[in-house]
Amino acid sequence: MKKFIAALLIVFVSIPSAHGATAKPTAKPTAKPTSKATSTAKSVVKKPVAKKPVTKKPVTRKSNVKKRRTYVPKKIKLTPAPKPVWPPKGFVENNGVFARVPTGTELVGLLSAKSTLGKTLAACEASACGAVYVASASDCTWWEISATVFGPSYADITTYLPYGTLRTLVGGSAAHTVTPVFLLTTEPLIPNEDLILQTLGLKRDKFYGQISLGQSLRQIAGAKINSVVSAITAAERKDIDARLASGLISATAAADQRDQLPARVSNELTAYNLTVGAINVKCWISSPTEAIPSNVYAPITTR
Repeated sequence: MKKFIAALLIVFVSIPSAHGATAKPTAKPTAKPTSKATSTAKSVVKKPVAKKPVTKKPVTRKSNVKKRRTYVPKKIKLTPAPKPVWPPKGFVENNGVFARVPTGTELVGLLSAKSTLGKTLAACEASACGAVYVASASDCTWWEISATVFGPSYADITTYLPYGTLRTLVGGSAAHTVTPVFLLTTEPLIPNEDLILQTLGLKRDKFYGQISLGQSLRQIAGAKINSVVSAITAAERKDIDARLASGLISATAAADQRDQLPARVSNELTAYNLTVGAINVKCWISSPTEAIPSNVYAPITTR
């Protein structure tokens, strides 16, 4: 840096003195000091600025790992199932073997309770079927159940006759265990089923779907009811003649059945009912000699 030096200048003025004569006073000049010259700028020395060291903050990276939630399972107190009542109430007993026929509501509940019973449910929509609860005081190796299907007489619709017999074999069960057994037959719930479906032009599934909704055959047939009656009457007459020709019925019985045809056809279209009864249950402790399960229905030709 350059240095600047300022000089200070002082000017003096001298006045000579007078000798002898009186001199008039004269004004004495007064010496006026001159203004001092001052420096207008001082030397400035800039000090280097010390920079503070910059400290970088550590960068925290967010983790993409999701936090796992820990689920604590709730403790559930299990209530032990009540012990089955023994002997079972409402059952008929014989030598330690118990049986009871369920009501219609119970039967529907049994069929709809399990999805594995779909085929059984379909069979019961079109054919006569039943069920029975079985139980025993001791273990059973296998069960044998026999039953009979009853329907209206061809000669008198107010009288019910055996239509066929059923023999059902199922696996065994432990002592004091109540087991439901389904009794399935091939006896059609509606006689002349194929003829009716052909006359009405309906498929079997749709027909029995309407039956399951509570519709009668007259309601399903509608305007075609007279055609259905004529077709059924002709088929029944043909069946009577065939049984007469084969010697299964007498001429008198054939005449009685022909006289009952109008009432019988009307019954088939409105209130045709079949029942599964005369149920007999056997508990076997020996090894079976037949295939199990087994279900054999034998229709009776004389009705």
